[in-house]
Amino acid sequence: MNKYIKTLALVAFSIGLGFGVSNIAMSDTPVANGIAVVNLDKVLSSSSQVIAVKKSQQKQAVDIQAWLKNAQADVDKQKTAEAKKAKKQQYEQELAKKNIDNRASVEKSLADIDKSVSTSIADYAKSHGYSVVLAKNTVLYGGADITEDLMKVIK
Repeated sequence: MNKYIKTLALVAFSIGLGFGVSNIAMSDTPVANGIAVVNLDKVLSSSSQVIAVKKSQQKQAVDIQAWLKNAQADVDKQKTAEAKKAKKQQYEQELAKKNIDNRASVEKSLADIDKSVSTSIADYAKSHGYSVVLAKNTVLYGGADITEDLMKVIK
């Protein structure tokens, strides 16, 4: 009878262990210390923040072209060569300032986007059990591709 109980306990333990291992192996949740990869170009190109910055840059380019056309017309209206030179110099300085301001604005926007995207990736990775997330173009093989999931998170 004692041998029968030991055998029954061993069988019950084996069945329990089998179900436990099976559940871990079939789980959708990645194992802690998992490695993920992400196609950053794809994620960023679908980001509404990046799209907004691109649209803003395009609008600024159109605005600058219109401004340049008006500036050239104003320079051409000047009567003397000296007045034309002074007006041209004034517009060149204004254009340089506009370019600096536009560049600073874009750099700030890109820094904000970088911070937001990095935070979103880190939060997603932590919540899904990934300890490392690498750029997909630097990985030859392996890693769970989380690009599509991040595209849904980073809109």
